[in-house]
Amino acid sequence: MTTDPITLTGTDTLEDARKIFDKNHFHHIPIVEEEKLVGILSTFDLMNTNRLLSEYQGVPISAIMTRKVATLYPTDMIGAASIVLLQNRFQSIPVVDRERNLLGILTTFDLLKYQYKLAYPGDDFPF
Repeated sequence: MTTDPITLTGTDTLEDARKIFDKNHFHHIPIVEEEKLVGILSTFDLMNTNRLLSEYQGVPISAIMTRKVATLYPTDMIGAASIVLLQNRFQSIPVVDRERNLLGILTTFDLLKYQYKLAYPGDDFPF
């Protein structure tokens, strides 16, 4: 999993999220309040807002974020994570503790890197 992911809060704006998505190579941002996961925002969510880019600065993330989020615990098996990703066609799943504190995020890219390292141990392919 990716530990210490970039996060935002519900009061941050869609413009804040757009800037993060534009600068980075990922498509999901966990939304937290006091370290607890409260939602997730995706690039797909931004594309479906039916708002002009000029309106993004005035719209809080809480207006469009997904609040009902599938999560994993750090002790869950990789197979369980794969099932959740495949069955729901998700690209990522936040990893939380029992109090919903965000610990990281598991992405399909993380799973591919894991499988690559199993298949080619010792290969220094630069991810």
